[in-house]
Amino acid sequence: MKKIIVAIVSALCAVAQADFAGKDPRVPGFIEKNFTPPLRVMIIGAHPDDADLRCGGLAIKLSKAGHRVWFVSLTNGNKGHQFMDSNALAKRREGETAAAAKVFGIERYYVSDTPDCELEATVKERAKLTKLIRGFAPHIIITHRPNDYHTDHRATGVLVQDATYLLGVPLWCPDAPVPETLPTVLYMGDHFTLPVRFRPDFVLDISEYEDQIARAAACHESQLFEWLVPERGIKLEDVPKGADERIAFVKKHFLGIYRFYANGFNKAVQNAYPERKPTMAEVYEISQYGRRPTKTEREILESIGGKWIKHTR
Repeated sequence: MKKIIVAIVSALCAVAQADFAGKDPRVPGFIEKNFTPPLRVMIIGAHPDDADLRCGGLAIKLSKAGHRVWFVSLTNGNKGHQFMDSNALAKRREGETAAAAKVFGIERYYVSDTPDCELEATVKERAKLTKLIRGFAPHIIITHRPNDYHTDHRATGVLVQDATYLLGVPLWCPDAPVPETLPTVLYMGDHFTLPVRFRPDFVLDISEYEDQIARAAACHESQLFEWLVPERGIKLEDVPKGADERIAFVKKHFLGIYRFYANGFNKAVQNAYPERKPTMAEVYEISQYGRRPTKTEREILESIGGKWIKHTR
């Protein structure tokens, strides 16, 4: 049996090397030269709603422009509730992601079977993530920074960081061949300052999509109208029942981060749109652990209304 397994692995490695020959995406200029539209973007969060509440506007704008967007949750979110049991909650939250995906207009919302609060940066999870990323072959990945208040968020950031270079190694997970693009990695906005403050490299005015973002986020009923309510000093019995009232509730209590980015986060962000004053914005930082965005990728993100921020250091 051992000889059979070795033979199978050897065969897979040989196939991986053969497919890789002549189209090594690590070669400078290869990805730009071989770019085929549409742009593919994978937004990787730790939980089923992380991508929604940090990158919803970008997802809407890219999808409307004909580009392909996936949301990914690396856990099933089965711990975030004060009354439900874990199995029922996992099923409910997966249903909520499906509903949100339709409102956002994205191609897919993938939810892992890894339990909430148990995500670790292990070799097993790294291989699992590698295969998922290679299967979609995104040009851009967006994820959490590795410094964050939540252990699952930190593990997600580390897993993406650990997988990024290995995506181009053909003998790593040879059953999932290296695609012809390796991703640039962007971090979604946060307000943490240790060990370093978030540095926005790209800002996107999303003011016109407040209603759509709120409607999509409201699909996560177990979180926005139940689990997360006490953290905001609100009694559960005071949560509105009507659909319109709930949308207003989401705008007031869960979309404030977008207004903060537009108006109070950073002077460079505030000055990104001198011709107007956005009411809502998203910010993104280029990770040093992926490649730099190509000219084509920058132009596509600019074409949906984004602004690249120039820094001196």
